[in-house]
Amino acid sequence: MKLSVLKAYKFRIYPTEEQKQFFIQTFGCVRFTYNQLLKAKMEELTTNAEKEKLTPAKLKKEYPFLKETDSLALANAQRNLERAFRNYFQKRAGFPKLKTKKNIWQSYTTNNQQHTIYLVDDQLKLPKLKSFVAVKRHRPINGQIKSATISARNNTEFYISILCIEEIQPLPKNQRKIALVYHPEVLVEANAQLPFISTNAIKSQQRLARAERKLNVKAKAVKRKKMVLSHARNYQKQKGKVSQLYRAHRDQKKEYIDQVTFHLVKQYDTIFLERLIDETCRSTGNFSVSDWHQFIRKITYKAEWYDKEVRFISLSAKECQKMTQMLRVIESETNWEERQGSPRG
Repeated sequence: MKLSVLKAYKFRIYPTEEQKQFFIQTFGCVRFTYNQLLKAKMEELTTNAEKEKLTPAKLKKEYPFLKETDSLALANAQRNLERAFRNYFQKRAGFPKLKTKKNIWQSYTTNNQQHTIYLVDDQLKLPKLKSFVAVKRHRPINGQIKSATISARNNTEFYISILCIEEIQPLPKNQRKIALVYHPEVLVEANAQLPFISTNAIKSQQRLARAERKLNVKAKAVKRKKMVLSHARNYQKQKGKVSQLYRAHRDQKKEYIDQVTFHLVKQYDTIFLERLIDETCRSTGNFSVSDWHQFIRKITYKAEWYDKEVRFISLSAKECQKMTQMLRVIESETNWEERQGSPRG
């Protein structure tokens, strides 16, 4: 039975100068709309006075420049603010904050209405843009496009995240099982050989560590000279290299997690995972506990997509032979299932 899921695809886009200006202008209009609606809501909460609800349509009458941008982007800004207040009142998040143009990342979201967002080869069509945007599409999109989020880093690097409704076909069963535990150096330790190794992520981690040590040396040299860090050209240059290496390392780890989680879900029907419950004995390495949590999140939803099973086993972090302990638990569960005569759900 096929399962309909929401699946996102992220690509790098290469807009022309005119298209860049349109994106930057839209970022500003969305930010302005969000802030105006937030200020109106804050005033309403402060005075406890019921006023006519402010909307993007009413803002357009007062600020005509908003008519030049994508109306769906402004409507999504309003929806995002409403979601932020719901999270605040339900104590899931803090009070919403005003958006600033000083933020490194700027973005806006638009919806696909009657084929307003589509791809033709390596060209992307977006609402309010008459020309196509060049996109580096490294994999095909399967499914119906629901929305698109355009984002930019420092208004120089532009990306698009396309959200699709896609039907997922369950993978065939093979009755195979595997046990996985967290390992700080290679992320995953298993009782079977994995085809993927995190060579690129480990090498980039080593380059990043060297670059950070070099940055610290330069910072000490600047301090000895009694200079301001923002005026030290060599320090700022090295800081840029560290930032670039950090982004590359983060992307390589993400790619590795995506590859290994899909392989595991494809090759095994039942996946036993360690659930970390103790803060002790967590050593630093190439992969943090946060990476392990990301691994768990991805393998969990992929298993649900493809009709596979993930079982969590709580192990003591003080146990040195964690894999041995994991296998002992799996063996006891398997024997229990055999005695029952049917697999446990």
